[in-house]
Amino acid sequence: MRKYLVYLLLALVSLGGTSACKSKKKAAEKAAQEAAAKAAAELKQKRERAKTELQALLNDDSKSIEDKEAAIARIKGQNLNDPEVNALIEQLEGKLAVAKTERAKKMEEERLAREAEEERKRAEATPLNQRLINFFDRIASAPNREEANRLIEQAMQLFASPKVPVLRIIGVFNGQKDYDRPTDIEQYLNYLKDQKKSQYKLQTFKTDASGKVSELELITNK
Repeated sequence: MRKYLVYLLLALVSLGGTSACKSKKKAAEKAAQEAAAKAAAELKQKRERAKTELQALLNDDSKSIEDKEAAIARIKGQNLNDPEVNALIEQLEGKLAVAKTERAKKMEEERLAREAEEERKRAEATPLNQRLINFFDRIASAPNREEANRLIEQAMQLFASPKVPVLRIIGVFNGQKDYDRPTDIEQYLNYLKDQKKSQYKLQTFKTDASGKVSELELITNK
């Protein structure tokens, strides 16, 4: 009789242990499902927030490029792996690339404008004869035709017209000046550009009522 009681107790204990294990397993599975559902819900919320933020950034022109780039980096760091989020990021990055190009272009234009203004002020503070000499030297030594043409355009502003006569003295005999064939300032400046040197130096010049050079006299360096 005692033996049967012992077996019965062992069976009950075993049955109770099995039930407890099953209950723990079900509880663990339920907890895992709830955690997965919570994670999915949080991921969905993050994706929706990211879409809302990205769309706002696309429509907002008040924020800086750097602020928008920081927002993109933060959203990318969340690894949301959502096609709509990725499409919005790509769209925003494209818009920022255009904005950065335009900003760089504007900054370059402003830099060139500042340099031109500084050069203009320096030129105005320089005597006219020295300004003429400087232009002749710079045109002749320009590194390329584009720079030479730019300098020619600036130099022409000192003259009354492109047809201002340029008299080139090739020698003085018995007190009489001997001139090379006549030319004008436009031709002479282009001559300097092509020859990349000048065999003449400034002798004298005349100006009109507005202060523009109306006649130029050069003499050979030889």
